Amino acid sequence: MKSLSPLILAMFLVFSPLPVARAQSGTEELTDPKILYQRGRVEQARSNLLAAVELYRAALIANPAYAEPLIGLAESFFALEEYEEALGYLKQAQTYDRGNLELIVLEGRIAIALNQPQRARVLFESVLDREPNNLEARFGLAELDIAQGRTRNASQRYIETLKIRPESQKALLSLVLLSDAQGDRAAAQVYLELALKYHNYDPRVHYAAGRFSIEEGRLDRAERYLLTAIALDDRYTEAKRLLAQVYLLAEQPQRAIEILRGILETDRDIPLVWYSLGLAYDRSGDPEQGIRSLAQALRLRPDDEISRIALENIALNKLPINDPIRERYADYHLERGSLFRERNLLAKALMEYRRALRLQPEAKEPRLLYADIHRLMGYPEKYLRELEVLRDLGYTDTVILDDIEIIGSTRFDSVSSKWGIDQYGLDRKRFSIALYHLRPATRELHPFAGETAAEYLFDLLQRYPTLDVKATNLQVESYESAFRGARSLKSDYFLLMHIEESERSFTSVVEQYLTSTGKLLRTYRVFRTGNDRVQDNFNILAGRVFEAMPVRGTLLARQFDRGVIDLGGEGELVQGQELAIVRKGKVRLQNNEIGVTAEQQDILGSFTVEILDELVSEGTVNKRSFFDLINAGDEIIPLLQEPPEEPIDQGEQGLLRRVLNYIGL
Repeated sequence: MKSLSPLILAMFLVFSPLPVARAQSGTEELTDPKILYQRGRVEQARSNLLAAVELYRAALIANPAYAEPLIGLAESFFALEEYEEALGYLKQAQTYDRGNLELIVLEGRIAIALNQPQRARVLFESVLDREPNNLEARFGLAELDIAQGRTRNASQRYIETLKIRPESQKALLSLVLLSDAQGDRAAAQVYLELALKYHNYDPRVHYAAGRFSIEEGRLDRAERYLLTAIALDDRYTEAKRLLAQVYLLAEQPQRAIEILRGILETDRDIPLVWYSLGLAYDRSGDPEQGIRSLAQALRLRPDDEISRIALENIALNKLPINDPIRERYADYHLERGSLFRERNLLAKALMEYRRALRLQPEAKEPRLLYADIHRLMGYPEKYLRELEVLRDLGYTDTVILDDIEIIGSTRFDSVSSKWGIDQYGLDRKRFSIALYHLRPATRELHPFAGETAAEYLFDLLQRYPTLDVKATNLQVESYESAFRGARSLKSDYFLLMHIEESERSFTSVVEQYLTSTGKLLRTYRVFRTGNDRVQDNFNILAGRVFEAMPVRGTLLARQFDRGVIDLGGEGELVQGQELAIVRKGKVRLQNNEIGVTAEQQDILGSFTVEILDELVSEGTVNKRSFFDLINAGDEIIPLLQEPPEEPIDQGEQGLLRRVLNYIGL
């Protein structure tokens, strides 16, 4: 056969129908509802839920009466924890497919999420009435048990399911998690191995095995499972993101960067990938690039509080005080503070201005706004103090200087002025606290969110003048590590925290221990959902830790029966309150609860609060005995309860005599 001439070959290529066919095929992919739906299912199976939602919606634009994309949207929004949205699409789907038992099961699962347990049970049981061995309805009842805290009932349901279908992937993986939650890691390992045996070619099972291995701290094993999942599905974004997390845990940030940038080559709109990339760059020694990546995560999802806190933490720790990046993110908090102030939400405004001031400690606007909120909240001395800081930083505006003079002249009769005390410059007695984040107990949506949150809580606790928060490495793998670290720091207490994060909710749990004995004294648990859930959660948590601390101060000065102490009205004392005066150095921590105590013989008298300043108080000093032993420097604590007189226990004298005779004394 003769070869084609160059001219004929060129004409053949120009007029070939293949490009047209390809163009038509590409157009169909963009407009054919069935193709769009199938692509959505693929993305949903890979856990790329936002991409799936986009494709399902495109399919509905092409065919509004297409039930399958409606079901896909309901499932995707359920996975995103947007339950009301999921229910809306489910109801639309049911108008086209009323007898679909899978939709009834999904409605039951949504009812669980919306805290409608009775309705959920009715829906699941209605399916089982029609199909007694319907596995999805059985799973639904197990999920209801989990939601109501009956995890052992749930485990039993999954085990019964395995009798019907021994290879059930959902039952096996659920039992892995439940067994782990119940502390039976051996059983969890058995169920995981069964899942791998029956579903060795399913990338999701290898992904689950990788996650389980991370929680066990077996990073090499996790890497192997995740590489297998990616080999089975090279577009499995979640597996790649988790593999990047493994590399970050293994302190190999460059490998994490390679994986994450590879994901972004095909999809640049995944906020969590940008978030992880920001952490990877920061850990590789490039904080500026880390901040840029985290900023992109925020552009894609402006309400992502963890990304914002992580970005600000990097800025606080790695950038110079006057860096423009710090100014940019301080402005965000100044704007929010103004919005809260306009609505008279002064406590929220104060926290926003404080965060802005942390980012720009030498700037005029954040400190002035921070100061003014204190004035509005009834703390003129704090307002004056912040104005004086501005003056010392070189801001000599007329308004600042005039207000310093006015406030100073109107506070001549305050406790601090009368006694010549700088109440905001006092070296007060403080409770020392070591804070740790317990990594294995944390359940995160954002990788390393617990570490980010712990750093944020550490910052919030430092605002309280009676707390001395020790610098620690924050991350621990066990209670024992935290106990050992706190004892080496000689702190009074240590806090062990973990978080539970989901798409719509945020829970923090903090356990407070006595450092000397390691005894658990109190557990704080804060749950928040909706907007600002992370920030509100930790503001509440920090406040609860502070409020739990006992009153403890010092008698600063004394003139006859009048005295002044370093405790005031800012969340500490009230007028008329009576306190005990204890000999200096004789106050100790209680062993069984958060509190202070002393021996009765060391109590020298009492102090009755009469005039309150912000951080100091004036009152009456009452001696306890004929001799006046009270001096400046003695300690102030709450009144102690007089111990009841205990009756003398006569015991068994006959037994005692026999013992004495026996031992020869």
